[in-house]
Amino acid sequence: MADILLNSWFLWVPAGLFWIFWQAWTGYVRARFMVNHPPILLEIKVPRDIAKSPKAMESILAGIHGTRRLGNLVERYWDGWITGWFSLEIVGDETGVHFYIWGQKFFKRMLEAQIYAQYPSAEIKEVEDYTKQLPDTFPEDEWKAWGSEFLLTKPDAYPIRTYEDFTLEDLSSKEEERKVDPLSSLVEFFGALGEGEKFWLQILVEPAGDDWKKEGEKLAAKLAGRPAASKASVFGYLVDSVNETLALVFGLPSPAAPPKKEEQFLMFRLSPGETDVLKAVEKNIAKLGFNICMRWLYLARHDKFNYVAVPGIMGIFKQFASPSLNGFKLNSNVTTSVDYWFEKTRVRLRAIRLYNAYRLRSCFHPPYSGRSKTFVLNTTELATIYHFPGLVVGAPSFERIEAKRGAPPANLPV
Repeated sequence: MADILLNSWFLWVPAGLFWIFWQAWTGYVRARFMVNHPPILLEIKVPRDIAKSPKAMESILAGIHGTRRLGNLVERYWDGWITGWFSLEIVGDETGVHFYIWGQKFFKRMLEAQIYAQYPSAEIKEVEDYTKQLPDTFPEDEWKAWGSEFLLTKPDAYPIRTYEDFTLEDLSSKEEERKVDPLSSLVEFFGALGEGEKFWLQILVEPAGDDWKKEGEKLAAKLAGRPAASKASVFGYLVDSVNETLALVFGLPSPAAPPKKEEQFLMFRLSPGETDVLKAVEKNIAKLGFNICMRWLYLARHDKFNYVAVPGIMGIFKQFASPSLNGFKLNSNVTTSVDYWFEKTRVRLRAIRLYNAYRLRSCFHPPYSGRSKTFVLNTTELATIYHFPGLVVGAPSFERIEAKRGAPPANLPV
């Protein structure tokens, strides 16, 4: 084997060098593109008497999905164009609970227009990055960190529990006291943090293509007991035509014979539970999807660190789980907890990595795109775990606008 490799060096050495050059070049042009298009952080505050359901957030997310653009070859590999991504963030500290949206600066007017369209009385302000309140290098001598990233327990096509499964509707159809907002417990939890404690929740979103829908269609076909639809091709068409001609000439059974009755009516033999799962999957893949990387980080000074915060956040996200559908679990490759070999060193390195990844909002691209694993949520699922709560959330630490504003700025794009 070694002799073969040595004798064929003129084949694999140039290929290997070209691969190294290509990786370095694409990394360079993309880094240059990001430097030339700096990000901004917007803080969103809503009035106390807001009475909109997360469906309003769905409309905002649909607008964000419209930014999906892959670019042509020149733009991607010369200009370094990359599909824009955004970060939806909820932060809790001694000052209260805050909602942020992070993104490239040239998307600012689009974000403002989408938010004002659904929340005309909202206050949107460009603010300094709150992560800069701490040093660039993780201050492990003063602070302790515990965090992780979430993954789905099942394939993307299976939905989590959404706001449609909770009693969360507009005032026109339900009394306010009957509403159940899944973010209530999270806002209350974040609002209970004291001095020297911080909880950061980050949902990185990138508009997804149709690949996840195709996988969902295959899954739906499997659940229904029908063959998955195959993509037609010229070669397949010719093969089918030849087979049908031979069947007619020699009197053979037609390969295009209809399926047996038991196959046709297999779907009708599904149990009520199986039927509900099939309907949920088909409904889920019918909406726009986002590639998601969701991470959280609990930071506290050594004398303030409270381990109860760790199971607390896990309990909050358990409410979105359904035994027959989907839910969230921890990414064990990122979680700041290990139980074997060099435990202290590895926990320290994981905490530093998670801290840096959070501050850079990095997941879809280097430097932190290796251990992080993405999944897909549609607009309804995403609006469930990130929206601006209404009156049903009464946490005093949730900062709001005291009175409604008259109208959004007049210079917004039409």
